[in-house]
Amino acid sequence: MTTAERIRSVHDEARARLAEAGVWDVEGDLAALQERFLAGGTAAAVARFEAAVAERCRRIPLGHIIGSVEFDGLELVVGSGVFVPRHESTALVAWAAQDGTLPRDGVALDLCSGVGALGLALSRRRPDARVTCVERDDTCLQYLRRNVARHEAVLGTVAVHAADLTEPGCLDAYDGRTDLVVANPPYVSPEVRLLPEWSEHQPRAAVYSGADGLDLIRRIAVLAAAALRPGGRLALEHDRAQPEQVRELLHGDAFDDVTTFVDTAGEPRITVARRADQEGTP
Repeated sequence: MTTAERIRSVHDEARARLAEAGVWDVEGDLAALQERFLAGGTAAAVARFEAAVAERCRRIPLGHIIGSVEFDGLELVVGSGVFVPRHESTALVAWAAQDGTLPRDGVALDLCSGVGALGLALSRRRPDARVTCVERDDTCLQYLRRNVARHEAVLGTVAVHAADLTEPGCLDAYDGRTDLVVANPPYVSPEVRLLPEWSEHQPRAAVYSGADGLDLIRRIAVLAAAALRPGGRLALEHDRAQPEQVRELLHGDAFDDVTTFVDTAGEPRITVARRADQEGTP
């Protein structure tokens, strides 16, 4: 059997195994695994590829196996213990990067930053802005700092702030001085049944948030109301079943102009709001 025939045989077997395991994008995952592990077609490469396929069949996220994920023009380092950014979130970045959302030389906070997807993508698009990525988890902070350093040449000013959003005073330094707050927080209720990639292999603290999934979103609404200057903007990612609940949380004295728009998959998962000019005045 020639090398090409051997690779074709291994490739076909991997396709069948991934399909049987229930992976939703067999061809996409197969191509990514082949590119990462099968180059050269040596016996060692084939062994690495087959081991990676076996991991994907156990529904370990593709990003954790490959070690990186492409997000809005950036290759972000990821791994076990961190949430793998969703490509669909780039719709939030596109909205946030507009001049009408973030003024020139503006100040932005990326809360629940994880590996830095939203904050770093925003900084790449808007290097004039000052972006602070806020994260509490030690593992995430290591990946976040690596990603900031790795892309330093194409980013603007990016700071990393280690803080727990549930702690009093965690964002006091930003009160009234922020033009934009973005966040992709945990938002899933424990009652929701998820695919194994999320329920078994992503960190629980990055997925679940209270009985209805909205505990941290409630907290972020309070923090954003304090951090944002009048007219500043807030953008939250949430589940496709939560737009009405999130809009209800934001309607009130602190925010106006509350709307929901779709992510790149066409799902209503991004809600934005404007900080009211003063308390009680729309």
